[in-house]
Amino acid sequence: MKLIKRHYGWIEDQEIIEYHLVNNQGAVFKCLNYGAIVTAILVPDKNRSLENVVLGFDRLSDYLAYPSYFGALIGRVAGRIRKGQWLDHQLTLNEGKHHIHGGEPNFSHLVWETKEITNQTDKLGIQFSHHSPAGENGYPGNLIVTVTYFWTNNHTWIMNVEAQTDEQTLFNPTNHTYFNLSGDTKRTIETHQLQMSSEVYAETDDEKYPTGRLLAVEDTVYDFREPTSLRKALNKNPKGYDTPFKLQEGKVVLNEQESGRRLEIKTTRESVVVFSTTGMEEDYFINGKKMCSHLGLALETQELPDAVHHEHFQSIILEPNKPHSSQTSYHFSV
Repeated sequence: MKLIKRHYGWIEDQEIIEYHLVNNQGAVFKCLNYGAIVTAILVPDKNRSLENVVLGFDRLSDYLAYPSYFGALIGRVAGRIRKGQWLDHQLTLNEGKHHIHGGEPNFSHLVWETKEITNQTDKLGIQFSHHSPAGENGYPGNLIVTVTYFWTNNHTWIMNVEAQTDEQTLFNPTNHTYFNLSGDTKRTIETHQLQMSSEVYAETDDEKYPTGRLLAVEDTVYDFREPTSLRKALNKNPKGYDTPFKLQEGKVVLNEQESGRRLEIKTTRESVVVFSTTGMEEDYFINGKKMCSHLGLALETQELPDAVHHEHFQSIILEPNKPHSSQTSYHFSV
């Protein structure tokens, strides 16, 4: 295995580095010290052709100009918090009258401190660390966050997240990578199948905020308990998916028959938000292709959104004496 560093650009006087983690089969995981962004994952298809299976830009200027969180780490809190209110704390309002993805700037806008991990058997890693000061975006508590990305010899990306605070605060991060297993975005996600260990989903209102109701997926367009064609699902649900699903077993499987690629996600987190990029007809280019509806599928592992306003959702409160520790792994195979 080998680790390669590539100059990617500058943000003021801070150099942005793209790390290439290459395993013994030649499969490559690429990430930046800016936003802990995953820029590319090159894995083989059934014909052993190495191709990129995530959406990403080719230039730093595009990541700065088009803030759609491609591949980025999101925090302190992923998703929306209604009116940016928690107890007597007022968080910054960066989506109209609400708070989303931790405010601005959030984890996706940071140049992280990094450490290369090269002393592990059968895997390489990059450790990202950051100190978020008390009061940043309205959050209490000095927060120390460490996120480690590992890339293994069996084509698995492992994301470990650890955090601790000196005062009660909120913490619910995620990674916002968009997947497309066809390889180099040759086809849309409509050629994919999705399966999740989810019996219920969180109902959301017109502003995409959870109502608090957890509804059964049975006999709905949200039933992915068996492998389900995304083309058929999206035809039945033309508005697309930006939907939180509560996971029973912490497992999500995505596959694409023509390439033969399969992605299995395992997580210690409570839920996954499925975002289908429906309606994202944009002027910018992703992987050399104009961004279009259904070009990628985000599978954002986290606790249920807006949990601070729903007592029966898993708590996202981080206490000074109880550090956060979680793991999500993404295994690619054919």
